[in-house]
Amino acid sequence: MAIEKYKLVIDAEVSGELVGKGFKLVDIVPSFRYKDRLVFVFLNSQELEAELTNYDSSTYYK
Repeated sequence: MAIEKYKLVIDAEVSGELVGKGFKLVDIVPSFRYKDRLVFVFLNSQELEAELTNYDSSTYYK
């Protein structure tokens, strides 16, 4: 099964930790669902998928 090209993270603190661990941040865009929030767009990989299991699933889109 192929993984999606991008993973969307909605928590700024989690995004900062991921960048610090070397994951590739591609873009930051306004959230369409929550007008006062940002969405952090990461290049997805198997390593990122594995890392996200360490975080609450409410901090990213599956």
